[in-house]
Order: sequence, then structure tokens, then C-alpha cells
Amino acid sequence: MARHRSFSSEFKRQISREFLDGRAGMHELARRYSLSRNLIRLRVRKYEAGEFTDELGKLCTGRNAATV
Repeated sequence: MARHRSFSSEFKRQISREFLDGRAGMHELARRYSLSRNLIRLRVRKYEAGEFTDELGKLCTGRNAATV
């Protein structure tokens, strides 16, 4: 079974900016980072909606910081 990967907010923003700035196409980004084009499309949509805030802050809210 494949291992679930997680990516930092900064990495998600980087991919989105590369695509939106025209530095790389969807297919090129998918190959370069071994991601599906659909996942890149989703990241770009979320980036445009302003959903990539610091996710670490969300994780630590209401939890013991040592568990993160």
C-alpha cells in the first residue's frame, strides 16, 4: 500500500506560484514533483482562494505542542 505524503504550506504555495507565474506547466510540475495533475489543480484553486495559511498553527491549536 502506498504511503500517504503530506506537504508543507510553503511547498503548496511554491507549486501554485510556479504554475500561475507561467514558469512551468501542469504536466511539467506533475513530472518534476511526482504529483498528479489533479492534485496540482486542487492546490492552485486553494491558493487562489487564500487557503494556504500556516498549517502548523492549526495543528497546535488545542493540542499539546509536544504531540505535533
